Amino acid sequence: MDDELQLPGMGERELAIRRRVHRLAEFYRHLVSFVLAIGLMWIANAFMLMNAGMLSHFSISNGAIVFSEASAKLRWFSWWAIWPTLGWGIGIIIHGITVLPFWHFFSQEWEDRKVRELMERDRT
Repeated sequence: MDDELQLPGMGERELAIRRRVHRLAEFYRHLVSFVLAIGLMWIANAFMLMNAGMLSHFSISNGAIVFSEASAKLRWFSWWAIWPTLGWGIGIIIHGITVLPFWHFFSQEWEDRKVRELMERDRT
């Protein structure tokens, strides 16, 4: 990865900044693909339930969703899109923790500090 980021005459500081920007861009691409794919899954899930007649008892009144008594046959497991949303959402959160600047867990600074610490320990 560093070979494609390194330009002739570039210092270590600039390389570290380029590396961090590259990691941020990867996170934002991951987030956009999450939003698009999960959105499509929820739409597909709703259409599948409508085709099965399970959403026919919903109506919208004054901007609020109204459920009739017949909607009781709709169970929580009918919404299968919740599982990829939860799984991938956990991955997004972990990816964000490692990349975003306001969460300092495993940030570039932490990595640099750890490298210096291990190099000092190795010298002794």
